[in-house]
Amino acid sequence: MRARPALQEARSSWRALSARGRGTPPPRTSVRTARSVPALVLRLALLLLCLAAGVALTASQAQWWVLLVAGLLVAARPHAALVSLAAAVLVGMLAVSGAHPWQLPVLVLLTHSLLRLGALTDAVAWQGRVELGVLRDAVGGFLAVQAVAQAAAALALLLDDAAPVPWLTVLAVAGLGALGWALVRDLRA
Repeated sequence: MRARPALQEARSSWRALSARGRGTPPPRTSVRTARSVPALVLRLALLLLCLAAGVALTASQAQWWVLLVAGLLVAARPHAALVSLAAAVLVGMLAVSGAHPWQLPVLVLLTHSLLRLGALTDAVAWQGRVELGVLRDAVGGFLAVQAVAQAAAALALLLDDAAPVPWLTVLAVAGLGALGWALVRDLRA
């Protein structure tokens, strides 16, 4: 006896579905987005970040080719592993040819930008678009992490020849840890 109402309900829903297919148009929907940037622009920005590192590192001709290939590879497929590999190439180039103290903070900025933009670009298809609001929302976290990273770079440059004073190194690392915790704590909320 209970199966009968369920059977009638199934028939009525089947009739409604089959009637829709016979000429009833589907409901109208539309999607509105705010101003946006094409994904191609983000991919080109990844390539430009790799090439900007070449300018900062005053790269040789062979290093320019490596940076161009790394930039094209990252722009074509911004997977986390490839972006990390490109960042490692930049760090390796700094270790090999870094002669000026200003190169480290610039490379920290470029590498962090490459990693952050690569993570965002990896989630967007070639034909996709990214709203400017998404990019704007990422700025706060980027600046907080960049402040800690720049402080670490400045600390590394400051303590480069301070090995005879080990307590200064411990104190500096503790201070950097406290600064990092204070800045990143707000990102969790």
